[in-house]
Amino acid sequence: MKILLVGSSGAGKTTFSRQLEAQLGLPVLHLDTLWHADDYSDEAAQRFTQNIKTFMSQQEDWVIDGNYNGSLDLRLAEADVVVWFQVPVWKALWRVIRRSLSFRKNRASRPEMPAAFSERFDKDYLDFLKFIWHFPKKNNPQIQEKLADFSGQVYIVKNQADCQQVLAQLKLTK
Repeated sequence: MKILLVGSSGAGKTTFSRQLEAQLGLPVLHLDTLWHADDYSDEAAQRFTQNIKTFMSQQEDWVIDGNYNGSLDLRLAEADVVVWFQVPVWKALWRVIRRSLSFRKNRASRPEMPAAFSERFDKDYLDFLKFIWHFPKKNNPQIQEKLADFSGQVYIVKNQADCQQVLAQLKLTK
């Protein structure tokens, strides 16, 4: 089973991917790990895409955690299942701020992040929070449009109960 997790930052994708990894034994690729381990250049974007292709080709089953719309078509072409996280903006913002504070105190709180990754409460961080604020209006229509042609199963997750139902369903189909 090849599963994509998409949605805003702070929506719960990484937490859910850890559950899939633990309960179903599926290998997970965290796109944040790839992206934030590089220098954000055009060449880095090419390496990012190549690393995604390599991961997908080397695994029979997989989970890919991360939005990154620029590579969504590539991942959708291989996926069987999409889990789309649509939590309220206030919840996503709260989770991101909380995880940033936790990460500052304890880097181990985000094991998926590369060792060199650092987060500062600066203009870039404020821009990131604005990105999350505008995510539903700007990005959800793009995701919905891309999913219109997707032939696999799509699950929508809006809360913890939905997470548990989708996890149970995925366990049954594995």
